[in-house]
Amino acid sequence: MNRKNKKIWDGKELIWAGNGKTFLRGVGEKFLTHPFFEEAYSKILSIYKPKTHYKLCLFLPCSYGKPYSQSYIHYMIIKSLKSLRNDYDKIHQIILTNAGIVPRELEEHYPFCCYDWNPKFENSEIKDRYVKVLYNRLKGYILKFNDYYDKFACYLRWDSDTYRAIKRVECDLDLKIPNFSLNPISINKSEINKVSYGVYDYEDDLILITSKNLKNLIKRLREAIS
Repeated sequence: MNRKNKKIWDGKELIWAGNGKTFLRGVGEKFLTHPFFEEAYSKILSIYKPKTHYKLCLFLPCSYGKPYSQSYIHYMIIKSLKSLRNDYDKIHQIILTNAGIVPRELEEHYPFCCYDWNPKFENSEIKDRYVKVLYNRLKGYILKFNDYYDKFACYLRWDSDTYRAIKRVECDLDLKIPNFSLNPISINKSEINKVSYGVYDYEDDLILITSKNLKNLIKRLREAIS
């Protein structure tokens, strides 16, 4: 037996859609409505379903690091959520991204683990297009799985395009999706610098992991699921 060519693990069970090989790095229509992302979203609506009925569906931002839970931002958010102890499992975390609607339990699956959309290369046209595509995907997800949740909420920057899509869905579906993040004006620069450690200053979402904001998140979550 040729041991050099013997595969120990090929990860095929973690391919949700696409070929499982191509790294999708870029900004633009191709990396917003890529066939792999469209297939992944279609499968979300056709063969996926949440594991149980949840008290709350919490929409979260994407991150540069993949899978998301290994990123600095998500690590800090998850750490705070776990302070809720037994109530942690009553919250379904959904990541909103150019790649689609990504339930936390699918974050390690391809293509959700193999793409890079860098916001610094966006222009106004693609930002508007992103909002429109995300709005349609988000609306479709909520209409499909509304019965699995008692309530909806989000934890996003107030000035983000992702939150723009949330606001449109709220209006269109006459649905409340409160933002559990504090208004940016209530968080000063020193708090953001403190969590950056002089390394992560390029991430706009650092505002979400300041101590003040995370404490507010937990407070609002306790109120929502009580």
